[in-house]
Amino acid sequence: MRRRKIPTAVALLAIALTASACDKNRTGRGPEIGGADRGCYVYTTEDDDFRYVSQQAKVETKWHEEWTSRHGETLPDALSAPEIWLHPKLSKRYAATMHENSSATDVSVEPGPIPANPRVEYFHVLEKGTRLSGMSPFYTFLDDQTVVTISFGRDAATLLVIDISDQARVLDHVAIPGRGSTALELVSKRARLEIFRDTSGGAYSYLDSRGNVYVPGADDTLIGIPIRNRKIDREGMILVDLAPEVAQGTWVSDTMDRKDNVLTALMPDAQGKVWFTSKYGIIGVIDVDYSGNCPRVYTTAVSYFALRQKLAQHLGEVPKGIEDLLMRVEEAKESGDAEDLAALRTEGRRRVKLEGQAFEQIQNSFSVGPDGVYIVTNLGLYKFRFNDEEKVIELDPAWEPTFAEGDLIYDNDRTIKPGHLNNGSGTTPTLVGDEFVAIVDNAPEQVNLLVFRQDNGKLVSRLPLFEPGSGAVENSVVSYGKHLVVGNTYGYTDPFKENPTAGGIMRFDYDEATGGFTHVEGWPAIGHFDGKTATPKLSTTNGLLYVYHRDLAAEGHRDWQLTAVDFRTGWPVFSIKGYFEGKDFDDNVSGLVKRITLGKKDYGRKVFNNIWGTFSFGPDNSIFIGTYRGYVRFSSDPELPEPPSMRAMSGASVPE
Repeated sequence: MRRRKIPTAVALLAIALTASACDKNRTGRGPEIGGADRGCYVYTTEDDDFRYVSQQAKVETKWHEEWTSRHGETLPDALSAPEIWLHPKLSKRYAATMHENSSATDVSVEPGPIPANPRVEYFHVLEKGTRLSGMSPFYTFLDDQTVVTISFGRDAATLLVIDISDQARVLDHVAIPGRGSTALELVSKRARLEIFRDTSGGAYSYLDSRGNVYVPGADDTLIGIPIRNRKIDREGMILVDLAPEVAQGTWVSDTMDRKDNVLTALMPDAQGKVWFTSKYGIIGVIDVDYSGNCPRVYTTAVSYFALRQKLAQHLGEVPKGIEDLLMRVEEAKESGDAEDLAALRTEGRRRVKLEGQAFEQIQNSFSVGPDGVYIVTNLGLYKFRFNDEEKVIELDPAWEPTFAEGDLIYDNDRTIKPGHLNNGSGTTPTLVGDEFVAIVDNAPEQVNLLVFRQDNGKLVSRLPLFEPGSGAVENSVVSYGKHLVVGNTYGYTDPFKENPTAGGIMRFDYDEATGGFTHVEGWPAIGHFDGKTATPKLSTTNGLLYVYHRDLAAEGHRDWQLTAVDFRTGWPVFSIKGYFEGKDFDDNVSGLVKRITLGKKDYGRKVFNNIWGTFSFGPDNSIFIGTYRGYVRFSSDPELPEPPSMRAMSGASVPE
């Protein structure tokens, strides 16, 4: 552990984070603060103009006959607002994280777009070279008129502050460390897949309750960017270099590229300490309670927890002759000594012969509840907390005995299924109220929805998903009340190809009589919804689950649309499609780039491909979703043009 200084005058210190080493995006360390060799710096950049254009797409709206034959052109009744814990350190009204909130429920009280003067605006990034293509995977909102997002290029990235009161207009921007991908990597399919499987660089950023954005930099740095009066406070940007902490935990073969162990996600816990994770299993806590100094950073590796049980399941048995090693790991884990643990990892790798692979990875984000942090790896699910007295990261004591039962180390065939980013669970843990936590495993043949108790980690339900051999879930589980919705991503691998996908969404409800969850048969009521890569999301205001998918009647990977489904019955209500015809989408890339990416035919329709981007609810009946060359904003008027007519009650009901 190391102690670092930051001046008390830095207003951002309350959740102090960040850092950046120099990269090709011209981001770097400014003056050091807090003393020599402390690892804290002012964050500085040399920013060029950011080129973009806002384009209004053609819009096609369709009411679904399955709904209108029963209810006319009306909307479902509202659902009651979700009862979830509100994180005291995060922005509260709109999405503060990729999954709307710290529980990763993907549910919002904000109304989405409806068939009332619907509009589709494409924020088209015109950057080329290192900042091609510009897809935005993360959205948060300062107020009703201002969205903050990150434009991801192939090598460089840019945080944008955008006025959305009318046509989108960039108010300010700042470069953040890029992932360093080359143009040749986009051409090579194998290298391209690695790029799109990399979740580092800011997708799992967050906005705090005071208007500060925190970004996990692609160069293992944490970047704190205060935004005041809709402008970036450049004098207040600060940096904390976490590269040494991340490097200490790298348990990989010497033949592997250690640079792959990148920082991926961060979020504060209920007490305000900021947690972070890396791809190869480093867990860290930044303690910001030391006013006037750089924060203390505490790290450990997820591999050390339930190590005996994981080795037994991964290797078939606990290797002989390593009992002394397991005892030394327990001692070092309790002391929190990162250097001792790193040495033990090296010795363990040699003695257990795990050469050529990372034993345990964290590819997804994590969730935060009032009493713990929930992290899923490609081996198991954990609930951690920070012991303030002993200053160590520890597994919730109530979960420790549960690991011996084997369920928390979930079923996994250790393969990367088509539609997964790594060889494990693809889900950020979803908190279901204060009772349950849900993930999806990576079982052979058929993946399962797993629901555990939050208090002790015991398995509540294991439910098979989709057809055997045609299921993969690389998205969070949607959680409303005690109702869960899961979308299938099986088959989506290369964003530049058509990717025939199995698709499908399933719903599960809690059964009070059995104390477990059961599949809701006949939901959705009709139709096949192929959500591709965007997590379906629920708006309670109109009781609509929104699915972003490709029109099944379209040719090739074109004609992407937003379909709203009645959450109660599963009937499709309406769809909104945005598209460009001919040369309406005046992209400034070369014909060669068009051909090797989406193909030149119907290019103005294919650019709506969301390429693993999520979507978030925003102000004024809007949804923001990342697309190939930027983002798309679906919006509408707040009410239908005609007063809703009387309609029959929906079939199935949701307990209020």
